Amino acid sequence: MRKLLFVQRLTLISNILFIVCFIMQRTHDIIPSQDLEGLIIVIGWFLSPFLNLSANIWWGVLLLKKQSNQISVWLAVTNLLFLFIQFFVHFILA
Repeated sequence: MRKLLFVQRLTLISNILFIVCFIMQRTHDIIPSQDLEGLIIVIGWFLSPFLNLSANIWWGVLLLKKQSNQISVWLAVTNLLFLFIQFFVHFILA
């Protein structure tokens, strides 16, 4: 279960970078470094939905199997809400 906890935490960080990407899209030049901006875009905009989907599927499978897990509920629910936001942004607003 420690691997799932790591993936959930990594997913939360990438989801926060997704929000930063969304803000960067609406504003200009909030990050002075182009390298850092590119890294944030790759992680937040492209990698975050895949990480989020895999982490939520993994957590859902554990729930269906009724196995005990050490993931806090707030972390899993937050990642699930971010997944809905990402689907909305990528498929409806696009």
